[in-house]
Amino acid sequence: MQRIIQRLLQAWPLLGALPLLRYLPTITTAPPAGVWPVPWRLDALALIFLLSLCASVALPALYGSPHSLIPWSDTLRALTALGVLLPALLLDHLLALPAALVLASALVRSWRWAAAAGVLLAGLILLRIGGGTTWPAAETAGVLTPGVFLMLVAATCVGLPCYPAGLAHQRYDPVRLMLQPIWLLPLLRTFAWGPWHSGWSVAIVLLGGATALWSASTALWSTSETERVERVVGTWQGLALACVGLATPVAAASALWQVLAYGLGLALLQPYASERGRSALWAAPLPPSATFVACWLAQGAAAASGAFLLAAALWLATMLSGLAVLRLMSATRPSWRSAGWLLAACSIALGVVAPLPLRWLVMPAVELLQGGLTPFGLLDIWPWVGIAALDAGQRRVAVLPSIAVALLAVVSAALVWLLARLFGWSSAEAAGNPATGTEAWTEIDGQVWWTRGTRRRG
Repeated sequence: MQRIIQRLLQAWPLLGALPLLRYLPTITTAPPAGVWPVPWRLDALALIFLLSLCASVALPALYGSPHSLIPWSDTLRALTALGVLLPALLLDHLLALPAALVLASALVRSWRWAAAAGVLLAGLILLRIGGGTTWPAAETAGVLTPGVFLMLVAATCVGLPCYPAGLAHQRYDPVRLMLQPIWLLPLLRTFAWGPWHSGWSVAIVLLGGATALWSASTALWSTSETERVERVVGTWQGLALACVGLATPVAAASALWQVLAYGLGLALLQPYASERGRSALWAAPLPPSATFVACWLAQGAAAASGAFLLAAALWLATMLSGLAVLRLMSATRPSWRSAGWLLAACSIALGVVAPLPLRWLVMPAVELLQGGLTPFGLLDIWPWVGIAALDAGQRRVAVLPSIAVALLAVVSAALVWLLARLFGWSSAEAAGNPATGTEAWTEIDGQVWWTRGTRRRG
């Protein structure tokens, strides 16, 4: 009975947030707003982050196996931190969000969050002193300096955490992982102030690409399951940051889709579990899952911007993160649970109907940021038919058919099965005899020098 009460309490934020979707038809033209007790406004960008954070906190409560029991202390910390952050999403005041992040850093017990929140607060205080008032105000854009923008970027990279800030060790905490996407919001809000300097865009693209590659590779080679979960999540965050740096409509849509699907992907990874079911497979970029759509959008955004080297790097990070999820599932004998079936079905359904949330939720948020986005990469959506990324010449450089993409799942599933058989990660024999997969991997590691990562050959 106590566990049932705990799960209902944890699921309550998402159940309370879903009715806000009724504002979607008018949220672009007339976002809900009020002045009591303080001025607030619910725009499409705030709604995406609100739904993402609520889903990240609520969805892990679906798992009720003895291997994935969530401590009461973590439930209370997550709900309290969520209660601190959600009001800050609705307030346009410059200091509301950094002040909430300072309080949340104490709740998630993260020194990295505390440092990032301190830097963000200091930067926005300088902006406030210079004459800035609210995020969308024109006078705020007029007092933005390179120094303040550098502080915003530094806070984002430390809070996410990005490479090389992620090299610093930090205790594994699922509550921190649930709330991690919030660090993308301050950087996205700056698009309302106008276009970025090209140098800043290049720097953020490099940071995002390096983070995605580093997180995916360390997730694959890691010997710790908790570290592997954190690095797979870090790969998604690196993809989102690289897309933010591209500063195009399709890239902004990709970053926001990463935020929107984050909670579902994290729940599929089961951050509290010591044993993971087969549903964790749908946290990998396997078509037509929501994670696959997120990775495809990131690669399409890079191609539409002409950054084909970045597109290749993101493709490699996608493949490595998929293999890392396979290794995560290979530790124990996988099994299906009803909650796993439900979350996997939600991931597949969200991937198949991706044009609808992109058109009705993500694109209104992109329109809010148009003042700082370039016209060199557009997103073209045909509901129930597909999604296309357009380059500067209005040519379709990447097309994702949302119905026919199900056929790609057959090829991808075959590749996953072959890799799993090769390394002994998901066969019944390997699950019953863990040494089989370990010996196969040890033999390959000894004979193929590049599988040893950065270690020197010999």
